[in-house]
Amino acid sequence: MTKKWITLEKLAPVGADVQKQLRWTGIALAASALWSLRGLLRIVRSMKILKAYIDQGVFSSVDAYPRYVSSAFFGFALLSLVLAGLAVWNYASFRRGARADYLMRRLPDRWEYHRRCLTVPLLGIAASVLAALTLYVLYRAVYWRLFREAAAGVEDPMRLISLSVQAGQRGIWR
Repeated sequence: MTKKWITLEKLAPVGADVQKQLRWTGIALAASALWSLRGLLRIVRSMKILKAYIDQGVFSSVDAYPRYVSSAFFGFALLSLVLAGLAVWNYASFRRGARADYLMRRLPDRWEYHRRCLTVPLLGIAASVLAALTLYVLYRAVYWRLFREAAAGVEDPMRLISLSVQAGQRGIWR
């Protein structure tokens, strides 16, 4: 019984450098994760300031969690858009020159054409979404743990979270 191994070259257009596409996707994922760290740094700084204010007996408030990470995950969204463009580029690569798209549509396996064009971009988009969700949950856990530590001993700690910042009020992170 022979086993069929699917190589990376069978999951991309003929002549495309799959290793290069995967390498750049990995670099972009790492850059997006590093960019998202600014949300975590904002959380840590804000909670340290909140703890210092509470220790001094000064009432202060912090923003709700979504405000800290509102722009932290734009790198993952941008990467997903670029990978969608890669899928379009893969489809366009079959239309150059001898128009191999006609041949690809006549193959016995009718999904071969789409598999070669969409596999690498969809894997990259899935990795981007998974990384963004993992970091979102991790940062949220850090936010609540640091908040509980900072607000220890406060009678009603939930009133320390400002859900909306009105014109005359300022939270500690501005």
